[in-house]
Amino acid sequence: MKYPYRLITPLALVLAAAPLTAQSTRADARAAAAANSRTEMPVVIPAGTPLTVAIDEDLSSASVNTGQRISFHLTSDYSEFGHVLISQGTAVRGTVAQSTRRKSAGRPGALTVQVTSVRAVDGTYIPLRGTTKVVGKSRQGQAAALGVLTLGIGATKKGLSASIPAGTQFTVFTDAKRTIVVPR
Repeated sequence: MKYPYRLITPLALVLAAAPLTAQSTRADARAAAAANSRTEMPVVIPAGTPLTVAIDEDLSSASVNTGQRISFHLTSDYSEFGHVLISQGTAVRGTVAQSTRRKSAGRPGALTVQVTSVRAVDGTYIPLRGTTKVVGKSRQGQAAALGVLTLGIGATKKGLSASIPAGTQFTVFTDAKRTIVVPR
């Protein structure tokens, strides 16, 4: 039993020392050059920074499919030290994480959307995390009552589809630390 622990301990130490969310060497070189520049300055956006986004289009569980790309936009500038790092109106990428159609017996539709990324003013890719879920109105009580009154035919009544109107806002978070290069 001692031998597996002898193998696992060094492996665990090596993996713990390796940075999991390290930026590419090209981004590190650009940030290092900006730190030594008189005209450019590196600014860090930490992981977990909250941003508010809005959905650009009306969405309904009746018309969208899981995996479909959807667009959002940033509702206000994100700035640090007086420099805008992500501009208001910047396009934010996202997808439909899950879309469930409404079903018989009064079961409602459901819709889950998630954001994936945004670009900073210098073009740096910033991964995002955040989801929102909406469930339509259930009609199970109505379907059960109609089913009894109509000898089962009323049980085919469906619930309502889930919908998210354009302009709906929600908060998302940066998923990794990124260094943005801005003019001084």
